[in-house]
Amino acid sequence: MSQIRSIPLHRTLPLVFIGLFLIGALLLTTLEYWQSSSSLKTHEQQELRSQLNLLALPVRRALESQRVDELNALIGSLATHPANDVIAITDDRGSILVSSRYAWRGKPIGELLPEADDLIATQNGTTRLVDVAHGYLAVNSVDYYTGGKGIRERHRALIWIRDNLRREQRLIMYHALRHASWLFGLGLLGMFTLMYLGGRYIARPLDELARYAARLADGDYTATPNIAGKGEIADLAAHLQHQGQRIASTLEALKESEEGLSVTLDSIGDAVIVTDTRARVTRMNPAAEELTGWPLEEARGKPLLEVFNIINASTRKPAVDPVQRVLREGIVVGLANHTALISRSGAEYQIADSAAPIRTPDGEILGVVMVFQDVTAAYATQQHLRETHARLDALTQALPDVCLLLSSEGEYLEIFGGDPRLLSRARDELLGRRVSEILPELNDELMRVITDTLRSGEQQDFEYALDLPIGRRYFEGRTAPMQDGGQPAVVWLARDVTRRKVAEAGMRRLAHYDPLTGLPNRHMLEKQLKQAISRSKRSGGFGALIFIDLDDFKQINDSMGHQHGDKVLTLLAERLKSVLREEDMIFRFGGDEFLVLLEQLDDEVVQASEFAEGIAEKLRAACTRPVELEGQPLHLSLSIGVTLFPDADTSLDNLVRRADIAMYRAKETGRGRICFFSAGLQRIAEDRMRVQHELREALERDELKLFIQPLVGASGAWLGGEVLLRWRHPDRGLVPPDAFVPIAEKSGLINTLDQWVITNSIQRFAGEAEKPLPEAFTGLSINLSCPMLMKANFTAQLRDWLRDSRLDGSRLEFEITERLLVEDYAQTAKVMKKAREFGVRFSIDDFGTGCSTLRYLQRLPLDRIKIDRSFIKHLPARHNDAILVETIIDMAGHLGLETVAEGVEDETQQRFLAARGCNYFQGYLFAAPMPWEEFFRRLRAERNGETP
Repeated sequence: MSQIRSIPLHRTLPLVFIGLFLIGALLLTTLEYWQSSSSLKTHEQQELRSQLNLLALPVRRALESQRVDELNALIGSLATHPANDVIAITDDRGSILVSSRYAWRGKPIGELLPEADDLIATQNGTTRLVDVAHGYLAVNSVDYYTGGKGIRERHRALIWIRDNLRREQRLIMYHALRHASWLFGLGLLGMFTLMYLGGRYIARPLDELARYAARLADGDYTATPNIAGKGEIADLAAHLQHQGQRIASTLEALKESEEGLSVTLDSIGDAVIVTDTRARVTRMNPAAEELTGWPLEEARGKPLLEVFNIINASTRKPAVDPVQRVLREGIVVGLANHTALISRSGAEYQIADSAAPIRTPDGEILGVVMVFQDVTAAYATQQHLRETHARLDALTQALPDVCLLLSSEGEYLEIFGGDPRLLSRARDELLGRRVSEILPELNDELMRVITDTLRSGEQQDFEYALDLPIGRRYFEGRTAPMQDGGQPAVVWLARDVTRRKVAEAGMRRLAHYDPLTGLPNRHMLEKQLKQAISRSKRSGGFGALIFIDLDDFKQINDSMGHQHGDKVLTLLAERLKSVLREEDMIFRFGGDEFLVLLEQLDDEVVQASEFAEGIAEKLRAACTRPVELEGQPLHLSLSIGVTLFPDADTSLDNLVRRADIAMYRAKETGRGRICFFSAGLQRIAEDRMRVQHELREALERDELKLFIQPLVGASGAWLGGEVLLRWRHPDRGLVPPDAFVPIAEKSGLINTLDQWVITNSIQRFAGEAEKPLPEAFTGLSINLSCPMLMKANFTAQLRDWLRDSRLDGSRLEFEITERLLVEDYAQTAKVMKKAREFGVRFSIDDFGTGCSTLRYLQRLPLDRIKIDRSFIKHLPARHNDAILVETIIDMAGHLGLETVAEGVEDETQQRFLAARGCNYFQGYLFAAPMPWEEFFRRLRAERNGETP
């Protein structure tokens, strides 16, 4: 409920009165002025129309008789009217014939009265008026005739009257302001009257009432308010005086009751503590003093929990204050079980208590009385019983197994422990009945186990299954003999092993089947392929192993998320399986790779190859229909490798490797193709493995070398250089990067190579930068592969390399390919922006061969575009290449990017590019890639004015 606010009435009411009075006076004055002005305008309009109508006939006669003096007399008579300002007679073109102002005669009335032009243009023979400053301009037309009896000419004259109501308006304003001043004076008189009355009959009584309330608050209940008369304030004073008298009477009664209460409390055997509404101790009886260790004189006024120190005997944490709950909820509260009281001396008592509110007859809470007693001995006895019962209960309830006590005839004697849902029926329905009635299908086996247990005196184990309301459950039964009232009986423990059975079945399935697609996995492949090879060798027929890889699956995962990638794999598995024969098997080999095992194709190798190729073509065609993801069609393509078996060198590992080699050959020849394994493919794979091995050794034996190709400006000066990697092979000589970089990318060595190139370039360039270099030399650029850029710690490593070498990051530029922008634009942009903080620059290498978009070029922190050499090679002869290069240079200029032309080999190309605005050039026309030392030697020679 919101608070009721108060205001000072003896000041506020007069101010509200004068405010409302002034607003009313202003409204009345405004209304009076508006009504008087409206009446004046209406009267003046009627007067003008009347004057014009009266003038019409005399003016027409005077004009026909051409008596000018008569016209002057007519105008002069009207000019005496106090409101008429100007009176004039003009011809129909507005030229003034006669006017009350002599100087106006002969002049166009439009020059003197601008509003007259519109009236002349729209005059139709009726009286018309328009508003002008402080009045109206009125006009009327008069037709008259001149000439003799034979020929009479018709003419039209216009009569003009402009009035001025300024004097009348001022009179209206004067009268309105006069009335407003009278009203304002009356308002002030009323305000001061209200202020006087409010101060005498409201403020003074209220002040006296406040002083009286203060005396009551201080406990002076015999005081009386000095307020006489009638009204609300006098009634309130009387009520307060009556309330004070009642409080005084109540206190006197309480004092008498207190004395009786003291005698009663002292005689009670239980401990009693009384508190006020602030939970502070007001009374204690001797029993409470003894248990708490606090005498009443010291305890009075202290917080309850300081005197009544209670804790939970089990947790040893402070117990909940019962008095606070009574004060908060107004109910009787008992202590929780296991409550202990810690005496002031340190002694501990188990107590039981209750706390109840002390109320007035009106129900108001005055405090709390708490009664408690020492129950330490009783608590110890109960605790012992509870512990004994708990041990017994735990022995039965803690059993995870259902425990049955069965007689030698299979009768249910007792049932305890376990989940009741594991019983075939409710416990009460089983007791006293026999197994043969409840489980007739298992009766023979169960009775055999009971008989063997009693005869041998040893435990028996038995597995069985039951169909229960919660489903089929599997059990391990274990029995032991015992005596029940002198009669032989069997204790049967039934352990639910359903979860284990299901887990074992799941593990068996997980070991042989892919959880995503449900297809057999590579472990099942080994088993089935081994059997298929054996069958083919025995029968002499050929089989085939088809290796399937989904092209560009990483791009699907990166752009659409792994959830959609899994959906694609599931749909692909269904499509592939749908086109296979019933006897064929398909396996998920891992990731986006599938293997198909075909058996008994044909006894002839040619026919078997054709058969296998036909099935492979069906598999490839199964993906031509696009997959719908989020309402968008997604086109898939498969690269397929096929190998036949058996042959002289057929083994499990070789067969899979051959199919894999054939699949990679299909990818290398354009993707979305089918390729059969051959001896040539085997040699290519072996060469690739040999290069991988030798490349690892080359890193260890320091066979890798850094070369630099100059970056040339329009003047021919060396402005930078591109760091290139060369492999100085001990047998094959200098190996270009095209021969080993693709292999390094596929084998995962590319990160090691990149790191070697970057760290060596930064360290060596930092040393070169300490020596004099040409001022125009901007720095070195390094090619950066996709895996290196995508490393999670790349920017952190780059920061450390630059810091350790003390190289200015602005002297370093990284060249990335367009493929990075498409495969993972978000991560690429993030890494580039972070590297930018170190001053590092970026350029796009081989621009035009990828599929980048203007959106990427606009948003990424790029500095340069390197035009691929394939577009430079045929310049300027090839028209299409020339147009494309011009477009790239122009686009880069608009985007604020510099351009570098790669592969410039003759002066014609250089002149063509320079004329189109290309900034830098690189190619054999200027210099071939050269060893690191030679580049910087020639660079410094150029700085010194020598020929590089």
